[in-house]
Amino acid sequence: MTETVATRRFDIKAFLSIIRPQNCFIGGLTVIAGLAIAYNIQFPLGTPTGLSAFLDLFLYGYLTYFLVAAGGNVVNDIYDIEVDKINRPHRALPSGRMTIKQAWVYVGFLSILGIFFAWIPGRLISAVIVIVFEIIGYVYAAKVKTLGLAGNFMVAFSFAFGVLYGSMILAEVTALSVWYSIPIPSWLFFFTAFLILQARETIKGAEDVEGDKLRDVRTIARIYGYKPAAIVAGTLNFLGVLSYVLIWLWGFADYALWPLLILGASIVAGAGILPLSKPDDTKRLMIASTLDKVGALVGLIAFVIIPLYAIWF
Repeated sequence: MTETVATRRFDIKAFLSIIRPQNCFIGGLTVIAGLAIAYNIQFPLGTPTGLSAFLDLFLYGYLTYFLVAAGGNVVNDIYDIEVDKINRPHRALPSGRMTIKQAWVYVGFLSILGIFFAWIPGRLISAVIVIVFEIIGYVYAAKVKTLGLAGNFMVAFSFAFGVLYGSMILAEVTALSVWYSIPIPSWLFFFTAFLILQARETIKGAEDVEGDKLRDVRTIARIYGYKPAAIVAGTLNFLGVLSYVLIWLWGFADYALWPLLILGASIVAGAGILPLSKPDDTKRLMIASTLDKVGALVGLIAFVIIPLYAIWF
């Protein structure tokens, strides 16, 4: 009996699942994209061998994002434990496979490690950005999330910020002026990811109406209804598609990569259209949310490939 309880208290799978590694893995690619885009703009005649001089930044930047995002996911689950008992009872905390105390210790470990990799080797600006970002993320989980739209804003911003961070850390090591540290294509990627994920969070708010009543989370669906939520999500998705298409129209992406343009734009457009006819249909909401997630992934892959394609070809 004692062994069984001890085993449950130190459930390794719980420590892995609570950070949602698949999301951290995917999100870390935004830093890779930001670095690659900034390198391509700063060194337009650069070569693949020249890029290798910055491989340590790619590694440290990726690990930083992964660890900071992981810590944020744990904090989010700590404050969401009561809601998750209804919406997602299988998660580590509501299921009892991890204690609140263990979760907070885990947050501290992940946060400190994230700051460490941001700082290596002596990158003070990067470390300060990460510290501020962590504080904002924890405040979001504790307070802002219940505000609905503002909470959605924080989730979308947190994911999309990776590309801006990637561009900034390259600027720091190359001593580039802060005014030129983030190139236009990085901003377009940021807005594309931000808008699509904001749309997805709006749709998820419609999915989680019942559970959100516990913390009085003021999502658009709860306060104004399913139809306004579907309209807002659709508008955000179409604006995201526009930002994505501008990458090609303004000449920042080679038209040889047109399959990525068509695929990403079509998936996100589908996510915007689907909930409009039946905004309270659970199945449609789930499919639309999934399409937004897939569309964001396709866009992310595109923004990693676009600058690397320009360098190699």
